[in-house]
Amino acid sequence: MDPREKNKQAQSKQQAKVAKKHEQAKIAQEVAQATPEQLQAKLSKRNEDYLFKLHKALVENGQTDQEAQKQVDNLLQEVIDNQIKGIPARQLYGTVATKVDAIFHKKIEAKNHVEFWKLSVDSSLFIAALFLVMFGIMGFFVKHPSRENQMGIVTTILICIFWGILLSWFNQQMMLDKKQRKPMWQSVVILIVGLIVMYVGSMLVQLLPAAINPILPPIVNVILAALVYGIRWLFRHYYHITINTFSGR
Repeated sequence: MDPREKNKQAQSKQQAKVAKKHEQAKIAQEVAQATPEQLQAKLSKRNEDYLFKLHKALVENGQTDQEAQKQVDNLLQEVIDNQIKGIPARQLYGTVATKVDAIFHKKIEAKNHVEFWKLSVDSSLFIAALFLVMFGIMGFFVKHPSRENQMGIVTTILICIFWGILLSWFNQQMMLDKKQRKPMWQSVVILIVGLIVMYVGSMLVQLLPAAINPILPPIVNVILAALVYGIRWLFRHYYHITINTFSGR
């Protein structure tokens, strides 16, 4: 073949590719700006049938008609984008039943997901309330409180923070899919290292003078326990936390 003719064909193919990309970009922009009603009108018969069945299945699984329609509307742009590429909704999402399961699973995950720092604060406050009420009750039966039978308030705070962080981390690991979790041996090593750091830290803090790390009177511990639990309740209410470290739900 004549090199000039070959170059001409190559240029034609390149121009066709550029024109096709330009057309796809134009269509994508139109799709992005279209209303749900306009997108519905662009659906192929196959995709229209798929989304109709999806809407019906969502309603049958407990969603209201409005909630199901919102779910379908949220998929329209993605469906149209892939329809342009020749990928039907069935190929994109799997069967209707599969997509329904994915939607409900995603909602459960979103509900149960709590940022690590929030879960750590929640857990630390809960543990602190338990420790304080326990020390308060024990204190009523101890005639001579000392560092041998009671912990100072700073030591208590440190231990509760460490426990809150460690338990929250372990809990979030267990809530992950098996493929996303760290190997069990790594989790055990991290927990052991964390416990060692907590133990060493608490021993060092316990050496602080009583003026800095005092042993509180039993009644003060009980009052603080109630106060801390109240703060935890407000914290959970403010951040809409519905799970906890100990139940995992």
